[in-house]
Amino acid sequence: MHSLDPLTPAEIRLVASLIKKANADNTVHFKNIDLIEPPKKALRKYLVAERNGSVPLPALPRHASALYYHRGTPNLFVATVDLDGSRVARIKKLESRYYGQADMDEVVEVRDACLRHPKVVDRIKSYGLPDNMMVVCDTWPYGRDSDQLNRRIAQCYLYAKDRSHPGYNSYDNPLPFSPVIDYLTKELIDIIELPLDLDHSVTPEVKHIPRVNKEWHHDLNSLPKRADLKPLTVHQPLGASFTVDEHLVQWQKWRFRVGFNWREGMVIHDVTYDGRELFHRLSLSEMFVPYGDPRTPYSRKSVFDVGDIGAGVAANNLALGCDCLGLIKYFSFTLSDSNGNPVPKPNAICMHEIDDGIGWKHTDGATKEVSIVRSRVLVLQTIITVGNYEYIFKWHFDQAAGLHYIIQATGILSTVPIAPGVKVPWGTNVNHGVMAPYHQHVFSLRIDPTLDGDKNSFIEEDSVAMPFDEENPCGVGYITKTNVVSTSGTSQAVNSRVHKIVNPSVINRISGKPVAYAIHSPQKQMLLAHPDSWHGKRAKFALHPYWVTAYRDGELYAAGDYTYQSLPDEVAMEDDGVKKGDVAAWAERGDKVDNEDIVLWHSVSLTHNPRPEDYPVMPCETMMVSLKPSGFFEQNPALDVPQSTQRMNKSVLFEEKEAPAPGSRSGACCGSSKL
Repeated sequence: MHSLDPLTPAEIRLVASLIKKANADNTVHFKNIDLIEPPKKALRKYLVAERNGSVPLPALPRHASALYYHRGTPNLFVATVDLDGSRVARIKKLESRYYGQADMDEVVEVRDACLRHPKVVDRIKSYGLPDNMMVVCDTWPYGRDSDQLNRRIAQCYLYAKDRSHPGYNSYDNPLPFSPVIDYLTKELIDIIELPLDLDHSVTPEVKHIPRVNKEWHHDLNSLPKRADLKPLTVHQPLGASFTVDEHLVQWQKWRFRVGFNWREGMVIHDVTYDGRELFHRLSLSEMFVPYGDPRTPYSRKSVFDVGDIGAGVAANNLALGCDCLGLIKYFSFTLSDSNGNPVPKPNAICMHEIDDGIGWKHTDGATKEVSIVRSRVLVLQTIITVGNYEYIFKWHFDQAAGLHYIIQATGILSTVPIAPGVKVPWGTNVNHGVMAPYHQHVFSLRIDPTLDGDKNSFIEEDSVAMPFDEENPCGVGYITKTNVVSTSGTSQAVNSRVHKIVNPSVINRISGKPVAYAIHSPQKQMLLAHPDSWHGKRAKFALHPYWVTAYRDGELYAAGDYTYQSLPDEVAMEDDGVKKGDVAAWAERGDKVDNEDIVLWHSVSLTHNPRPEDYPVMPCETMMVSLKPSGFFEQNPALDVPQSTQRMNKSVLFEEKEAPAPGSRSGACCGSSKL
């Protein structure tokens, strides 16, 4: 197997069997079983040798990790398994301050325990819901509002749902109380009365008031469906332009490997363009969703969707003609359940080519001679469902050596009850008695660069107006000023600042400057919660748009390894192989990051103040981060893309009902009969 291949079902079964044997006196509850990627120094030699066609390849050990509880206890362990030697290499009991994420088997048990509890049943009966209504439960991480919380619990939000169709919108009927359940004992800890007014005090419960639901499912909303939408199909009669060998993808001048794990979901490894190294590893490191409603218990409503749940765990089974259009290659993977059994994740990633408009064009002003290239893009896409929300994550590889990470958010707003006639300044009423609180989605993109080699730097480039003086007599001049980030830390997105990754040892012969890739990203608000709040302390990565650290093996997750009800690790440490700290702690080391092996962490934020138009289902909200060559090449790298022609593209002229006006023309492509 290749050293980066995701775990196979046989490997997962082997890990589970070895862990169970090593814990013979206890029943094991697995939280995850995952591949441990080889140390980067050795892995880089392996990947370079592979690209060069060297045989045999350097031998690398294949290891897996297992995070598990002793069932019925709070004892959490992390183990390393040597897959080659079929042995457990290390077991470490974690400190009691660390908690495992909520796996789906456990979530179902908590939901059932909540809805079966006599006190919850009695409260539901008190609302006199119609016979066609059932109650469903959303489990949320409890978050933090104190450092005294010392057990793993779930905050349950309840909704009434019409049982006659599985697609009825439960979020339109939030109930005004919230049970709290212990994950270990499944006991009911508390029932919290939800505030229904502007104040923070407990409000008397409000009986269910029948009204018209807002429905999202096509079977249920009463709107007549548009009848004037004709089919739009994507056809590639000669097949795909990419090739796939297991997890190795080659397309145009691109070459990379596709990875997948329970936590990050899709991972891109060993990215090269035309044989030149660009990036060692690209992934979504974390995603934090804090809510801005200051009332209890909403003040602790927050979730690390990657660390608390897992982007891989939540990945959809993508479908032809729906999630992906055209000629599609699917990648399927295997994860594990709480008993250590393999769980298939079919069609978790789709790959296909799309037309992306014009790549470049010019018309000679004198001769009217035209050259035009349409941009072809290779898309890798995964979609995850986390409770009420869907997130779409896409990598676009273009023909001009640009990589674009596209984030889309859709799904249903997380709603709360509100008294009739009440409006609050931290949310939007989306139906009568239904409010959607303001919230943010903060994503951390982990970028591990290898631009023409391991030694890279991170720079800030500002465009600065020149003084109105003898060198700038008309006052129109401006220049760029560059600052190299020399020690690990943060950088701000101010004015027109451009951030670049450079290799200071490789100079572009034309520009005379180090080869570089620039990061183009929308300037967004960072975390609005106060830095001293629990949101701020647990998700420090969300306070700044850019962090740069020196590479160290095992430092993969911006908010730390264990995010569920996390207490922040203020100091970066390693205890018997267990990493401590988050990106803020790693940055505090003050490591040298100029002309070093570095990692860039880019935080992208979507501040979502809901609109009525976002309900009952939200149109996609889109953000894009682009990694584009900036002096990496000596000319446009897409100059060798073939000319676009009607002969190749076979577009069809729309036939109007009336005769064309005099002088109009059906037109040869690009205004030239030669095309």
